[in-house]
Amino acid sequence: MDEAKYFPRKQGFDRLCNILVAYLNAGADRDYVSVGEASKRVNMNPTDLSRNNLFLKSWGFLEEGGEAPGRYRLSPEAAGFASAYRIDPKAEATRQSLKAFLSKHVIVTGLIQRIQRDKPDKASILVDLPRLIGDLKADRVGLNAFLDMLVYAFNLETLLPAPVERPVISAVRVRVKPVKKPMSIKGFEAQVAPFTIMLTVNPETSAEKLKESVKAVLKAYEEYMQERGFE
Repeated sequence: MDEAKYFPRKQGFDRLCNILVAYLNAGADRDYVSVGEASKRVNMNPTDLSRNNLFLKSWGFLEEGGEAPGRYRLSPEAAGFASAYRIDPKAEATRQSLKAFLSKHVIVTGLIQRIQRDKPDKASILVDLPRLIGDLKADRVGLNAFLDMLVYAFNLETLLPAPVERPVISAVRVRVKPVKKPMSIKGFEAQVAPFTIMLTVNPETSAEKLKESVKAVLKAYEEYMQERGFE
């Protein structure tokens, strides 16, 4: 039976890579090092680093010392990726290093095949990931970090587009200036107070169409005032 797998916690993909580099810089490619030793090599609170050790261990990036609990060593593959990432994170060879490492996990290769076959959007994958991996306590930052890791390693940028944002409908305020001179209603003096008209405008509305709408509103207002005896 496969060991349980976990997602990152509250750290993005770049920060996770920096954790691996921090362990490498602390000598974890050769010996077991503590969280404190690794945290000195990266701008990160030891607690934030420590809470991601469960993710790194479950996927084989880190090994915990049996005789030295709380001390960790990078697996050979993880050390190789960390070294390549430290030199050039954008290099294709660096991506391929991580791809080879992750491809050992059947659950990852199955997920990649699904993405390549069905071409789902990123939002739907994020919703399904906790169930697929079995880590139902995952946070959104960690889920995005995990998915970004797959996108990076397997070059999925074109197959996994970001969710499409709907255009925001804006509201236009048309302010009608108050009438300066008093107007009479059946012998009484009255001053018309200013008011605001709200028009809903979508991105397809042209400037000419907006002008026509405003003119129509003002004309209707003028007729309204005349019907009620304003001079």
